Amino acid sequence: MHFLGTFIVALILGSGELERHFSEIEIEKAFVRYLTPHRLLMETSGAKIIRLPKGRTVVIAVASTAIKDDSAQDRLRAERVCRIKALANVVAERQGIQVAHAEQLNEKSVVIFDGDTEQGTSVSELLEITKASVEGVAKDMPVVGRWKSKQGDIFYLAIGAVLDKDGNSVGAKGTD
Repeated sequence: MHFLGTFIVALILGSGELERHFSEIEIEKAFVRYLTPHRLLMETSGAKIIRLPKGRTVVIAVASTAIKDDSAQDRLRAERVCRIKALANVVAERQGIQVAHAEQLNEKSVVIFDGDTEQGTSVSELLEITKASVEGVAKDMPVVGRWKSKQGDIFYLAIGAVLDKDGNSVGAKGTD
C-alpha cells in the first residue's frame, strides 16, 4: 500500500468494520471522518453534501468500477472511469437526472389450419429502453480517497471539496 501526500490508511484508525468490507483503503485525513463511519457511502456510488458551521459545505462523490486485472493500464482506466462517474454524481445531485423510458410491445398470432384441426401460436415481444442522462458543469475536485472491495474486484474512488458559503473551495482545513 502506498501513501500519497496527506493520505492515510483508514485501517490505522482501528475500524474493523471497514476491514471486513474493503481493502487497500487510502483516504485523505480531513475526509476520514465523513467517509469511514458510513460504510454505505463508501460502497454506493453517489454524491453527498454535508453542511458545516460557518456556512461551509463538504461535497463528497463516490464512484466505482469493476477491476479487470491488476495491470497498470487497468488501474489507470479504473481511476479515469471513476473520476468521470464521480463528477457526474455531483452534477446529478445539483441539477437532477433526466430519465427517459420507452416500451414497445409487439404481438403476433399465427393460426394454422391442417384439415380438421386448428393450431395457433402467439408470440409477444416486449422491448424496454430506459436512458438516464446528466448534463451540466461541475468544478473539478481532487481525489480524497481510493479503496477496493474486500475481494479486490471493485475499485472505488472518492472526490471531494470543502466549500465556503459562496461555493469556493477552502481546502481540507475548512472542515475544522
